[in-house]
Amino acid sequence: MSEYKIITKKDYCKNKSKYLNMIKQLFKNDDSKIANLKEISEHLNFIFSQNNDSMLILNVEGEKIISMINFLQYNSVDNLWCLFSLFTLKSERKKGYGEQMLRYGINEVKKKNAKLLISGIEKENKASIRLHEKVGFTFSGKMWNELACGFPKNHLGYIIEF
Repeated sequence: MSEYKIITKKDYCKNKSKYLNMIKQLFKNDDSKIANLKEISEHLNFIFSQNNDSMLILNVEGEKIISMINFLQYNSVDNLWCLFSLFTLKSERKKGYGEQMLRYGINEVKKKNAKLLISGIEKENKASIRLHEKVGFTFSGKMWNELACGFPKNHLGYIIEF
């Protein structure tokens, strides 16, 4: 049976190599664009190097990650958050793990009294767009970088307000 594990900045920094090795196994034999350990490692280094709150959530069975998601509170004054990446083990896709993880993550961000959660999605990623819309995100009419300064320009800005 799988369980959710919330990784804080302190825990991630202390056990970084352990978590990266677990994520490496998650990406093994996956040739999708998002299964990029270097990029995910950069995301995690970025979110955990900021002064604001951040978290990595893993859905694990033993030492095996089924799915993962990570968030950054990018504006602590207004309590605005960004979702950086959501990923599910290739063999476990289309079984509802992504939706469960996204719903769980949204609830964790809500517990932090967030006012807004932003997610950037490449316009070609129709599956991710459908998933985000299914759980309550809406297209903002803007690109991600217009909603959160410094974020990628080629991602559509999806939001969920609390």
